Amino acid sequence: MPKKKRLPSALPRTLIVLAVVALLLVLGAEAWRLAGSDQGRVALARWGFGDRERVVRLFAREIRAGLAAAGIPADSVRERDSRGDPGAMRWRVGLRPDASLLQTNYAVSRRVEELGGAVLRGRETVGTHGETRLTLLLGLPKRGLHELLLVRAVPPEESPERPAPRLALVLFGFGDDLAGARHVFDLPLPFAVALAPDTKTSSAMFRAAQEKGREVVLHIPLEPVNYPQLNPGPGTLLVTLKPDRATGTMRRWLDRSGRVVGVANHMGSLATQDMTLMGAVYRELKRRHLPFIHVQPAAGSVCRSLAAELGVIYDEPDAVLDTEARAKTPKALDRRWSEILEQARTRGHAVVWVRVTPLTREWLKRATTVKRLDGVDLAPLSGVMRRPAAL
Repeated sequence: MPKKKRLPSALPRTLIVLAVVALLLVLGAEAWRLAGSDQGRVALARWGFGDRERVVRLFAREIRAGLAAAGIPADSVRERDSRGDPGAMRWRVGLRPDASLLQTNYAVSRRVEELGGAVLRGRETVGTHGETRLTLLLGLPKRGLHELLLVRAVPPEESPERPAPRLALVLFGFGDDLAGARHVFDLPLPFAVALAPDTKTSSAMFRAAQEKGREVVLHIPLEPVNYPQLNPGPGTLLVTLKPDRATGTMRRWLDRSGRVVGVANHMGSLATQDMTLMGAVYRELKRRHLPFIHVQPAAGSVCRSLAAELGVIYDEPDAVLDTEARAKTPKALDRRWSEILEQARTRGHAVVWVRVTPLTREWLKRATTVKRLDGVDLAPLSGVMRRPAAL
């Protein structure tokens, strides 16, 4: 009986050999690729192979990136070759007094460790001038390549001297008394004046104020709740006025007034609650980059929120001396003035409106002496109130 032939057993062995060769080729290609990468070069350096100086430069790159991530400016970093070891580097990094050593250490260490390096040693000391010094040794296991010295400056013992608090005065309530207004404009102290449009003496009063170098606020008459029993003056803007007419009136007033630093309401407890009218007023203020100064706002006023919506600068006085100015004696004025000065010292600034009366004309001379102000500086209104960025 003829003997059956067996299939050659060499075929499986050939397939295995081919698979092993293919695997070796893949592994070799991967090893070659890895050896050419930054992490591969560091891995080879851990075993004593590869270009050591190139690895030093790789770590230097990561240290710079870590310092940048920590917010350290480049001009605060100095680096140089380590003495006696041309393949290593030494760093000195200056930090602000408020900088965090911990965050800087973490930012640098993380970058070095992601590359395959390590933090070999860390030591914190205090310098001869009280500065904090953190020394880090970075590199490969048992092989330091970078010595990093972080120096955090000592905070100044005294903070910079606080500037003197500033107080701006705005005088209002001149009416048609041009002679009296001229007398007030001559007072030897800085203040602004709020002047109404469309009165008999408006044009002359605006000219007189500007000739004396006074900052001017346009004091526009707005409809109060109980109008016309309470009348703010000629040309009052009523809530029944069409928006285009209101905007046109504002434009005419501003054109006639010359240079003004802002626009304020005279009365207006009803008008300032009307979005349509105030929107028409704000339209012209926005066009001219002028702020609206809201004097004694009513409870239901829409002026602040509408100004924010339309992009109009809005401000309010810190105090208004009105009732006190109408009194028979300066006792109430003196008491309120002391409170205002203390407020200015606390906040650093204040804007105060003062009604012009026979009492306040004399009182202002005493209230604004250097001794009475006691460290508070009188300043122009434009230097104290909020201003549009475009101005």
